[in-house]
Amino acid sequence: MCGIYASFSLNAEKRVFEGLKRIEYRGYDSWGVATLVDGKLELKKEVGKLSGQKNIKFAESKLCLGHTRWATHGEVTKINAHPHLAKNKSFALVQNGVVENYQEHKSKLIDDGYNFISKTDTEIIVGLLEKEMEHNSEKNLSTSSFINVFNKLAGRNTVVVITTQGRIMAIRDGSPLVVGRNSKRELYFSSDVLSMSPDVDEYLVINSGQIAVFNSSDSCFEITDIKTGKRVGVEFIPLEHKLDLANITMDIGKDSYESYMFKEIHEQSNMLLNVIRDSKQKFAVAVEMIKNARQVFTLGCGSASYATGNTAYLLRKIGILALTVEAYEANSYLELLNNGSEKSVCIVFSQSGETADTNEVVELMKRKGVKIISVVNMPGSTLTQLSNLSFMLQVGPELAVASTKAFLGQALWGIIISDILSGSKFNDLEIKINEFEYKLKEWFANKKIQNNIKKIAKNLTKHEHVFVLGRGDLYYAGLESALKLKEISYIHAEGFSSGELKHGVIALISKGTPVLCLVAEDENKANMLSAISEVRARGGKTIVIAKENNELYSNWIQLPDTNDYIFLSSIIPSQLMTCYMAVEKGYDVDKPRNLAKSVTVK
Repeated sequence: MCGIYASFSLNAEKRVFEGLKRIEYRGYDSWGVATLVDGKLELKKEVGKLSGQKNIKFAESKLCLGHTRWATHGEVTKINAHPHLAKNKSFALVQNGVVENYQEHKSKLIDDGYNFISKTDTEIIVGLLEKEMEHNSEKNLSTSSFINVFNKLAGRNTVVVITTQGRIMAIRDGSPLVVGRNSKRELYFSSDVLSMSPDVDEYLVINSGQIAVFNSSDSCFEITDIKTGKRVGVEFIPLEHKLDLANITMDIGKDSYESYMFKEIHEQSNMLLNVIRDSKQKFAVAVEMIKNARQVFTLGCGSASYATGNTAYLLRKIGILALTVEAYEANSYLELLNNGSEKSVCIVFSQSGETADTNEVVELMKRKGVKIISVVNMPGSTLTQLSNLSFMLQVGPELAVASTKAFLGQALWGIIISDILSGSKFNDLEIKINEFEYKLKEWFANKKIQNNIKKIAKNLTKHEHVFVLGRGDLYYAGLESALKLKEISYIHAEGFSSGELKHGVIALISKGTPVLCLVAEDENKANMLSAISEVRARGGKTIVIAKENNELYSNWIQLPDTNDYIFLSSIIPSQLMTCYMAVEKGYDVDKPRNLAKSVTVK
């Protein structure tokens, strides 16, 4: 859950610094760069966010390696920040991942007299490399020593090294790494494709189990399979070809918005059609795969798990056996794959396509013959490579850590696939989505509604707890709304089905307790109104997101004037509320504490 950016270019250190800013969503506890200057490696490391750094003097260099950290081992300090320098100063190293057997290696290194400086698992890799070099009588790190040490590491790791000889060596196993280049013969390494877009014209993905080596002295770049030792063909892909038009043209700046999250919430009225654009044939293939499946699983983590949960709910409503699997609790489902798994389909949602928990389950399912349909927002991701059929959400870059438009796109994908399976025509769905986007634009432009949300949010900041109730079509919308309140405004929020209220939750309702309720014009409305009445009878304060007002509502947030896609429209007020609450409390909306965008470690 860290960001890696390296460059061989003019003004390399400045380029790396700017690149790290673009991937800071992957980790922002601390940052650092190692720069080759006159044959020596110079380190700059600091605690905190890159955006807070000013008056940095950049060294003149053509080779630099940088890192943004999300702490897993060792507190947030300058010493624990990456890169980590070898004791003989011949190389510097950064890592994205977790060395699961670090305690075993650390004990042996200490017994051998190695003196550790930091509290990180990353320094174990440095120590192992130095011992390997000593064993092989090397003054400079060789490719073979790098591979030998990497093979001793348990867990999913990507490790990149820069040497005083002007080499960049990178091995990937799980955590993402891509390489890009431009017409100036400059080369870049990064944790994602989009971050390189200002610097490169084409890119390639380094696959798990491969080592990439770049020699700056002769600009030689090679990729090798670390198991077979065989060279891998190097084929760069034009950046424009791989990225969807929506991803290219959508401005990744904040425009007039005070945060990326506010901007991305508002972009939801302009990007929903992209979810199905140019995907008619793919949806037809997915429909046949699901129709022919003995059982369907839906898989995800965090917000994505609520999108997959809602997808499974919709599939069950039309008679398809669909089970929701939270990736980190998948073990209890594995016995279901022992017989007839080749006739099963798993629908997987992931914004980044690099979620470690999710991808590990996908790999296991593939080995058992399960067909994988993935819905991802990041080109060139690991999950797309693991899939039998992969959809790009095409909602544009999502730079805020908390997912908004990617989640909405995932939820819409699930709605669309269930609609098509129910007999809806693709062209009719395009018209329906277009009309919904128009209604959403009207809703965002309604200042009375927006000011009301802001006012309610300000009042909610006075409370430590809030409950969120949904039911049926809005059950998973309630869970996602609660998650957003936790992630950004740090309020204790719990989501429940309103049917659960009388079975225990109501014991926590007292005078003034805020309860956010999601009400749809459906068969569950009467039950929701009963639950709201029960909350009011105990003195609770009901904040209700609904199309129409009711005397039972303490506060009413009006939905867009449409009966379509109520799940999508019910989520957006919660997204806005949590942003307003975070701003009121002085929190960083885009980079909430302890969270990272791409959860590449388990």
